[in-house]
Formats: sequence, C-alpha cells, structure tokens
Amino acid sequence: MTKKTPDSGKPDHVVIPPASNAEKLDYTYIIGGILLWGLIGWGLDFLLDTGWLLFAALPVGALCGYFLARHHQRHGRPDDDKKQ
Repeated sequence: MTKKTPDSGKPDHVVIPPASNAEKLDYTYIIGGILLWGLIGWGLDFLLDTGWLLFAALPVGALCGYFLARHHQRHGRPDDDKKQ
C-alpha cells in the first residue's frame, strides 16, 4: 500500500528554477526578444525591400524581452520560489 500525499496530483518531473537563476532567466528573455524581433525585422526587410527594419527591430526586441522579464518577476506564480 502506498501513502498518498496532498501533492500527489502534481507531476514529479517539473523543475522550478531557484531564485539564484532569476538573472539568467532575465537574459534569456532579452536574448529571445532580440532573436524573435530580429527575425521579424529581417523578414520584413526581405519582403519590403528595405535595409533598416532589421536594425529598428533589434532594440524593440531587447525592450520587449526586458519588460517581459520584469512582468514575469512581478506577476509570477506564488509557488515559483519553492524548491523541490
């Protein structure tokens, strides 16, 4: 017979990053925003035959990644700080 714990409905394979990795997660959002908006700018440059949209999209991506990281820190789930 196995004992059931109150958390038995939660999967065991979910890894919650510790608070020390929060800075790395911020950089991931910023780099991801730069890559995504850079790809969008490159595609629009190709479609519209311009040369400046890529360079305009890169700082937009960095700002979007920064604000997304801040939003995630402020409005994250309350159990984000728990360690498994």
